[in-house]
Amino acid sequence: MSGPALKDVLSLFRSQLAVSLPIPTASFAGETVIVTGANAGLGREAAKHVVRLGASKVILAVRTPSKGEDARTYIENETKRTGVAEVWTVDMSSFESVKAFARKAQDLERLDAVIANAGIWPTKFETLENNEATITVNVISTFLLAHLLLPTLRRTSIAHGTITRFTVVDSALHKFATLKARKSPAIFPALAASLSPKDYDARYMDSKLLVLLYGRAFAAATPLSGPASTSVNSNGNVVLDFVNPGYCVSALRGADIPLGERVGQKVMARSTDTGACTLVDAIRPLSEKEAKERHGAYVDDMKVKKGTAWLDTKDGKETQLQVWTELNEILEGIEAGVTGGLGAK
Repeated sequence: MSGPALKDVLSLFRSQLAVSLPIPTASFAGETVIVTGANAGLGREAAKHVVRLGASKVILAVRTPSKGEDARTYIENETKRTGVAEVWTVDMSSFESVKAFARKAQDLERLDAVIANAGIWPTKFETLENNEATITVNVISTFLLAHLLLPTLRRTSIAHGTITRFTVVDSALHKFATLKARKSPAIFPALAASLSPKDYDARYMDSKLLVLLYGRAFAAATPLSGPASTSVNSNGNVVLDFVNPGYCVSALRGADIPLGERVGQKVMARSTDTGACTLVDAIRPLSEKEAKERHGAYVDDMKVKKGTAWLDTKDGKETQLQVWTELNEILEGIEAGVTGGLGAK
């Protein structure tokens, strides 16, 4: 695994410069949606669109409540809809905070969709919950939340005969990942080792590859139950997919970015609103045919596409199994029984 093929690089440029994406129009009427990292950037704009499209409740899941309230005010002013957006606190750097958030979500009357948007791009080496911060936030806490919310998503699917959705925000930069840690006897302990400044970008890319590695296995272990299944013995129909919003103007990199990157944004970056539209498309209500196509899939430019070709190589499949096994063990250590027996040791 040595990074992207030339066709991947060309595809990225073509997507950024030549693809025009539509504004979402699908109705979310009657639905409850959670958006993490909704205080700014892609998350805030995605939440705005979901409110605009008629959702009954949109939960702005944020680390800092005051910033969440600012986002709620902005969304209400933009959409002219009040009483829809709610601010809930979740700190993805804290496993206890993630668990508390999920417990609160259990009391929701319904939960139709989740955009797992909260993420970080390292600008320094930091350890959170005994792992390097990027891995903790972008990977471990993200899938801890997915497992914890899965029963509520399933309950909604069964009760209403619907297809519920959980979308993780990914990146085309997973194709640039090298994941050198896979050469170690155990991947996650190797990822917890000290990180030098020259490796910050690589770590972000690795985190997005790990999302696909674990997420594909997660989707395979949680198959769809079939047409409008309302049986109490059903697992419901919960679609898990991974969306690439493209290179966007966002809050991810912060305000203090290098001059070269600021120039690149001017030339290539999508607007924050356009990037947010891809997130909304990824969680829109799906037909049964679309659900089958999207479950476990990488979604790019609002279409199901192939991730890096390495995923389907022998090395890729072996690494996926190792990531699945290791992360399940980590998650079980955080909350016993959380993986529901889905391959956990």
